[in-house]
Amino acid sequence: MQIHEGAQGWCDLVWLVDGEDPSVEAVRPLLSRFGVVVDALGGSPRAAADALAPHSPDGLATFYDTGMEHIAAIASELNLPFHSPEVARRLEDKLYQREALRAAGLPTPGIVALPADADRATVERLSSAISYPAVLKPRKASGSWHTFPVASVSELGDLWDELVAEPEPRIVEEYLSDGPAMPIGFEADYVSVETVVVAGRMTHLGITGRFPLAPPFRETGFFIPATLGPARQAELLDLAGQTLRALGVQHGAAHTEIKLTAEGPRVIEVNGRIGGGIPEMLRLAAGVEIVRLTMRAALGWETGVGDLPATSGIAYRFFFQPPASARRLTAIDGLDRLKALPGVESIFLHYPPGTEIKASDGTRTYVFAVVGSAADYDGVLAIDEFLRTEISAVYDHA
Repeated sequence: MQIHEGAQGWCDLVWLVDGEDPSVEAVRPLLSRFGVVVDALGGSPRAAADALAPHSPDGLATFYDTGMEHIAAIASELNLPFHSPEVARRLEDKLYQREALRAAGLPTPGIVALPADADRATVERLSSAISYPAVLKPRKASGSWHTFPVASVSELGDLWDELVAEPEPRIVEEYLSDGPAMPIGFEADYVSVETVVVAGRMTHLGITGRFPLAPPFRETGFFIPATLGPARQAELLDLAGQTLRALGVQHGAAHTEIKLTAEGPRVIEVNGRIGGGIPEMLRLAAGVEIVRLTMRAALGWETGVGDLPATSGIAYRFFFQPPASARRLTAIDGLDRLKALPGVESIFLHYPPGTEIKASDGTRTYVFAVVGSAADYDGVLAIDEFLRTEISAVYDHA
């Protein structure tokens, strides 16, 4: 619906889908109401391009990481502006991304690639080349899916044994050190820079602050604007720009996560699409419609917006995360009272009672999300306090 709203009044939509994906059937009737549906994403790039060609597309945009390299190949077949296949590979695969940043001279943590079929002995031998603590994560994933902290080589080996039923290529990389205290004190020590790129020209639309993570690495909430002064903002925008140039990003949206470590700002990762939850917050805080701007960028049209548009108040999005031991939500109370609070715009119940939960699935394990705005950071903290003290959730535990 956000894509449909972003397109209203100035462009027509063609939805490129993979009919073999079970989730497609659930939304196909809705997509058909708002544009032409082309079921060719599951085929070769040439076949997808041939299926799209009769509709004379002028641009191509995606809002998800998975399959970005495939979509880049389709764009190449159609001669449409998009990430090149090489750039898409860097955005989709964390190993190639780190290698590109290192080649550009940007500071990066030590990293080791772990093949999907590696046994424990091989994993421990390869991973002994880096320092610990470290982080184990899939090479291709988002939202902290299957991302875990590891304190030592032997702990990594134990974890690898637990993951043997779900083999996939992974990386283990040195943990980025925790930084000094943030300006107010409630914030996590990492932010993200939200950017739209048109033919290599970057417009940074916002810097998003974060609340502390829930174990193992699940996001609990974020807000725009971040609590940073002008000098630190300029430093982070410069680093985001260097990072996107190092990756070769020329078109579309980018979400650059940066940690404020004891050694200075360091890039956590870059996503070649809009960050989750960013459209609502940018609209509420700055009146900026980033979904629309991303689609316009796909056509080569300038954003018409300057760097870091002025904001009014603070926009927020909270994820209500269950405890790591939770395996099923059985009941929840308090959402009606939450909805009645001033500034609350929407609540999305992600896991209705009865839904199974698995903390290793990352941020997507959240029970519900709440979006809204406040006049100041105290107003945002009041929502955080309400979530911690007034929402009652009952779970079955492991």
